[in-house]
Amino acid sequence: MLQTLLFILTVIKMTDCEILNPGAPNNFSIKVLENFTGEAGLCIRVFCSFTFPQSVSDPIRRTWFKGDPQNPAVEDANYFRNVGFSHNEKDCSFLLNHLVQGESDGEYRLKLEWGKGNVYIFPQTVNITVKELTQKPPIKVPLLTEGDEAQITCKVPGNCIKPLADIVWTGIDGKTSRGVRGVPGQEEHFSILTFHPKPEHHNTNLTCSVALQGRTWTESTVILKVRYAPKILNSSRCFVWGDELSCMCVSSGVPLPQIYWPILNSTAKHCRAVSTENNISISNISIPALRNINASIECVSKNLIGTTKMEIQVHNRVEKPKESWSLSTPWIFFTLSVVLNVIFASCLTVILWKREKPTKPKDKDHVYMTAMKREESVYETIKMSSERS
Repeated sequence: MLQTLLFILTVIKMTDCEILNPGAPNNFSIKVLENFTGEAGLCIRVFCSFTFPQSVSDPIRRTWFKGDPQNPAVEDANYFRNVGFSHNEKDCSFLLNHLVQGESDGEYRLKLEWGKGNVYIFPQTVNITVKELTQKPPIKVPLLTEGDEAQITCKVPGNCIKPLADIVWTGIDGKTSRGVRGVPGQEEHFSILTFHPKPEHHNTNLTCSVALQGRTWTESTVILKVRYAPKILNSSRCFVWGDELSCMCVSSGVPLPQIYWPILNSTAKHCRAVSTENNISISNISIPALRNINASIECVSKNLIGTTKMEIQVHNRVEKPKESWSLSTPWIFFTLSVVLNVIFASCLTVILWKREKPTKPKDKDHVYMTAMKREESVYETIKMSSERS
């Protein structure tokens, strides 16, 4: 009996016949798309439904195969439910998981089995094509603040069941764990990186690499932005030149901090510079004719995260130092350049003016030129002789 069944199946495969038993019903129908495309390491969901005659009784076993009907490629998927179908209609959807380029490609067909040896194979085929993996693992980064515990997630591409995926984090040390969320059949598998952000983590590259089935790699990289309270740097200074106080306060923070001077008054000169790349704010003040100068001057720096203060030690100088060569050099070169350009322009103007102005011959030159004996050419002598004759 088994050999006979195998023979019949082989004949059906060769003749593309739909039904095995001659006396069995043949009014079956199927609704399914013909072509599906997936990426290596991921999965393909094929949505399908079929109708069957009333003479066919449950249970009906559904098997998707590729090539030999005796070698099932996908069994009936348990997570699909027969909800919303009529009494003679059933679901035949399936999930083709862990796609391998060159192996999972091909034509798939549906085989039905019921009762005692009843078999029906649909002539329609579903063409599966597997391409190279192009999807990247999405990385979700929350708002990062210094000192607050943060969890960054990296999701495996696709929403496949139990993906064969290894996830590796590079760029930051922290505690990692795996998680799953979503409904059955639509799960999201992801990795969680838990750490406490620090100022040095700001502008750091964080990479999540995913290996599917141990042979297909994909990765994504993000640049972390960490908010932290201002920190006044030790490069801040205060000096007294005679009766003038000059101070500089340097502060680093994200967002860029503001700098305030409680000692600042209406006569003080104040300027501010920022470096967005280095997250640094610099504030300079100069207060003339200041008496009763304290031993230190307070600098206050503030942003959305916090406020910090620093007492900057005042250093006395007997006299105001001369301007440094590095500061005066540009002005010296600029002045010399202007003078040389003016001289060059003046000389050039005189030369051009002399070339364009016509030269009036002198009297002695005129007399000398007219007193010269002009040499007659042979042509002129012949011409004059012909005229006389």
